[in-house]
Amino acid sequence: MNEPGPSHDRQQEIIAAVLKVVGVALAIGLAIGVITWAVVRQLDLGNVSTSSSGVGPIEPVTPLPTTALPLPTPTDTPSSPDTSATPQYIGAGPTNPTATPGSTALFLNASPVVVRTMDRINLTGDWPGHDSISLLVQQLQGGQWVDFGVQTEVQIGTFETYVETSHVGNVKFRVFDPSSGAASNAVTVSVS
Repeated sequence: MNEPGPSHDRQQEIIAAVLKVVGVALAIGLAIGVITWAVVRQLDLGNVSTSSSGVGPIEPVTPLPTTALPLPTPTDTPSSPDTSATPQYIGAGPTNPTATPGSTALFLNASPVVVRTMDRINLTGDWPGHDSISLLVQQLQGGQWVDFGVQTEVQIGTFETYVETSHVGNVKFRVFDPSSGAASNAVTVSVS
């Protein structure tokens, strides 16, 4: 009679191996499907509402802020400043302390407002409508505004630069336009 030979056994082994590979692939696929279903259900991703075009509503992007930190409240004021050497303030500073970002006044902001000596102090601000104007950074010393030796230029209504100082205590800075006499609000940085 016909007894199964070695080729028949070999064929049986191949079929068994193929069935094992298919079984493992099905088990892996089933596991991936169950895990995906659980994640979608856990994150509630299955309840996405769409309009008739298939695209959900688009929310407007909130613009980034133009200043890094709010201005500190000035706590130290000179006892008797020499106003004869102080240029006229236009739109900001002591004559108009309400200069704020977004207004038409020359506005200055400092960040960070607490530093160690020779740490970087970022000075940013805006002066809409005054492009290509060169501004001098000034520091208040003994009741007088003294040029700090740093300049910046207004570009597209904004400007930015940085300073480093070895003075310790509450140090006040401003920017000043020598051609018009316009000065920004003063910003105070605590230097230790």
